Amino acid sequence: MRYILILLSLLEFQNLTAQLSLPIIHAKSKNVKIIDGLNYKSDYWVIFPETKPDIYFLDLPRKNTIIKFITDIDSISFTMKYGDTKDFIVLLNGNDSCYTQISASYPKLSIPIKSKLGNDTIPFTMRNNRVYFKGTINGSQDLNIQFDLGADAVNINRKSVKKLNIEFDKKGNLFNSDGMNETRVSSTNEVEIHGLKWRNIEIYETQNMSNYEDVIIGNSFFLDQIYKIDYENSMLILYDKLPDIGPDFIKQNMILDNGVRPVIEAAFIFDDKKYKDWFLFDTGNSGNGIVGNSFLMNNNLYDKFTNIIGIGSKKIVLIPRIIIANQDFTEGAITLEKRKKNGSDYKFGGLIGNKILKQFNAIFDNREGIIYMQTNHTNGKGVFMDTRYKK
Repeated sequence: MRYILILLSLLEFQNLTAQLSLPIIHAKSKNVKIIDGLNYKSDYWVIFPETKPDIYFLDLPRKNTIIKFITDIDSISFTMKYGDTKDFIVLLNGNDSCYTQISASYPKLSIPIKSKLGNDTIPFTMRNNRVYFKGTINGSQDLNIQFDLGADAVNINRKSVKKLNIEFDKKGNLFNSDGMNETRVSSTNEVEIHGLKWRNIEIYETQNMSNYEDVIIGNSFFLDQIYKIDYENSMLILYDKLPDIGPDFIKQNMILDNGVRPVIEAAFIFDDKKYKDWFLFDTGNSGNGIVGNSFLMNNNLYDKFTNIIGIGSKKIVLIPRIIIANQDFTEGAITLEKRKKNGSDYKFGGLIGNKILKQFNAIFDNREGIIYMQTNHTNGKGVFMDTRYKK
């Protein structure tokens, strides 16, 4: 017993020594800002002293990244490479030690099981400017699966639950256009799409879907991978490695919001002045997009748009001139979040919808945070694409 007590004391001393050797930053507020590569997250992280350690996962763990944690009075930064972990302490109000870890790894990663070597092609159909695959869950009948790059979680339509064998074993919170709601969650499922299988998939039940939609999946199915959405040929191509990129593709940076949702740069032009920001690449939005209140207020742009109609918390306006991947869009309508004093319901500048996005073929490099966009010949009705602007 004596030797056991000595051993326990030694282990406790070693643990204390290790903790005391960790870097320490100070804070008076629990809210922390994070700069994760190109992604600036204002008040994204909240300190919880009870969680030891509280782990932050990089948006792009494969990419060598400089990350910075910024409290209200202090900061710390690290250069990270894949597989790294960095530990430090946030000392809150001089008393509470908040053990924090940054991890250059994936918290959840499901790689599809393939039946053959090489690239894989998944055909899709379009309905109401949205992308749909045919697939199954847990060996079910064929389901209509919407590919929504604006979705964080896998959703199943409550009306479609009876079509498959699914067990809901817990509760969870789901945030979508209906707000934040508690819903049933199924922890472990197998999804199959065109011969590719994903296992241990968590699924949230929702009522926020059209009657003809059974399931929604997003970019989480292709993390750590490279794929192309080819709207001209109605197919998604999953690559083993980055393919040869033709000169007609425009290369640009891509943020992965919450490590999942792709975000690209776009610019609005008024009186030859460019207003640039990041916008969600939202294949789940069937229109041209939504412009957020913060972007509009910060740039004093509300009164520069030509109004069409107001609807609830939004209003519809004419597109002035939008530049995406060196292409101009100058006709059609877009939605504005209505003016309010502070904040926005939309991250970044807002979102670009699939009525515009379907006019590109796009290659997503989820490893390096790069998107390659090529104009195609599927120009959407009601939106004119002007290729004269190349600056």
